[in-house]
Amino acid sequence: MQEESVYALIPSPQEVISRPQMHTSKFGGKTHPGQFDFGQNKVQGHATMGRPDGDNGPGRLLAHEKEPKLPAPGPPTMPKTKIRPPVPSKDEPPAMGLTSNKNFITSNAVDVMLAKPGKVPQPEFQWTMKPDYGKVPMYLKRNKDRVAKEKEQFSQYLRMRGAPEPNASVSQLSPEDRQQLVKHLKAKWGSINTAYQGLSLSVDSAVKKGRKEGLERDLAEIERDIRTLERGEVVLVVD
Repeated sequence: MQEESVYALIPSPQEVISRPQMHTSKFGGKTHPGQFDFGQNKVQGHATMGRPDGDNGPGRLLAHEKEPKLPAPGPPTMPKTKIRPPVPSKDEPPAMGLTSNKNFITSNAVDVMLAKPGKVPQPEFQWTMKPDYGKVPMYLKRNKDRVAKEKEQFSQYLRMRGAPEPNASVSQLSPEDRQQLVKHLKAKWGSINTAYQGLSLSVDSAVKKGRKEGLERDLAEIERDIRTLERGEVVLVVD
């Protein structure tokens, strides 16, 4: 809130606003429209390089104007030759009384014997009418028998490998032979490990997967044999 003052009683001077003089056009309001130039002054527009050489008339823009002009038609230079004999005209009398010695019965029989046999429509084959329909194919039976035989042979091999023969003799392996055998096993393990380290990291096919698993199985078997030989001094060998 403004505080009271003695100076507030003094009247302030009034500002007088002076207006400018009204604009008046230099052209009279009754000027005839014909006196205006409307841009018809003699100011040069965009400069050009002149008209292009050649015919620039409107004819070059018409349709079919650029097509080649064909010569006027004239008489044919290569008249057509008649391949077939001419047809008798309507004014010629027809040939009457013509006879033939042809035996139509014999000729028809010969034509039938020499003609190709026609195609007889065959009925659609019914697969459900086959003799072995719904039965196990023979190749599946053969594969099943082969797999069973291989399993039996493998199990028999494992039994023979695990159980010693009745007439087998047992002998002790000398320390020199044991050290030599361990040395050879370690060398073999190194060669297999080198091949294993050289395999590809991506196992994207059955062949790569089988080779990797085979090398891992060989390495595990060799490591087990080395641990068995290094476990003690006495090693028994079944002859």
